[in-house]
Amino acid sequence: MKWRKFITLISGLAIAWPLASYAQQPKQPLKRVGILAAVVRCPLPPDYSVVLRLAELGWIEGQNFIFDCVSSVGRIDQVPALARELVSRRPDVLMANPRTFVSALKRETTTIPIVMLGTWEPVRLGLINSLARPGGNVTGVASFGLLPKRMELLKEIVPNLRRMALIREVLGAVYSSPEVGIEDRHIAASALGLTWQVFPVAAATDYDEIFARLAAEHFDAAYVPATPFNINNQTRICQLALRHRIPTVSETSRWAKGTIPSPLPAHERNACGLLLSYGQDVSWSNARAMDYVDKILRGADPSDLPVEQAAKIDLVINLKTAKELGITVPPSLIARADEVIE
Repeated sequence: MKWRKFITLISGLAIAWPLASYAQQPKQPLKRVGILAAVVRCPLPPDYSVVLRLAELGWIEGQNFIFDCVSSVGRIDQVPALARELVSRRPDVLMANPRTFVSALKRETTTIPIVMLGTWEPVRLGLINSLARPGGNVTGVASFGLLPKRMELLKEIVPNLRRMALIREVLGAVYSSPEVGIEDRHIAASALGLTWQVFPVAAATDYDEIFARLAAEHFDAAYVPATPFNINNQTRICQLALRHRIPTVSETSRWAKGTIPSPLPAHERNACGLLLSYGQDVSWSNARAMDYVDKILRGADPSDLPVEQAAKIDLVINLKTAKELGITVPPSLIARADEVIE
């Protein structure tokens, strides 16, 4: 009987020892993902493409990682300081878009991996050495410089296109290379017989004055880059373009669709759309970039991860806007569009 009790005691200890040992294991620290947000507020919306894709890859906020989110909404002029603040938190990986934000982060760290969320022409801008061998601490998804093609498509709708306005925030040249944008404008001008005039924006009220001037001076159209300040004033820009009857083009589909992300409330996100957009699918680029974040969090070296170029380029035409502008879009162009807004 005593022997039987002894065996039972030993068996219990054998089971309890590994359980106790397991319970004493230190809890793994949560991974930290830093994001320098351009057009969304913190915390990130749960339906944001970045959040959704990370969840698909097994990264659940609060369970195995946390976001270190710093937003530039309402303080776009503070991007360098915001980048410095975010880097000081020492996250495991950083991510950002556009190029000005990536450049700001790169100036603050050469060791923390930085993932680009569809950043425009990173090789030409000196952010990476090459697509195949980015080198350094920057990798992710890149986008094309498609300005000449955008103008070519616009000219099919506006055959007499000659005078183009570029509406660009004053801070658009910070931490970037303005020569690259000038080169693309020269290519479009030479191929299509265009002239360009740049209209800098420093405050939201500047858009009112600019569009009034474009109408008074008979500009044929305006190009609105999808820079953070422009995005945060997208509804205003679109309404002014319609009021002054200025055909307007941008590079991402949400501009022609008239949809914009947070921080604006839902009732302001579908006001109107620009005439035309031609460029990368932002949601696709964001989601694809999260595959890079996933690999880096699991130990990959960013310098070993080739940069991927955006594979999906969308042409979106807003026929409702065209009608309000009194413009007829050629059926041949409508047939080539990826999406037509009616």
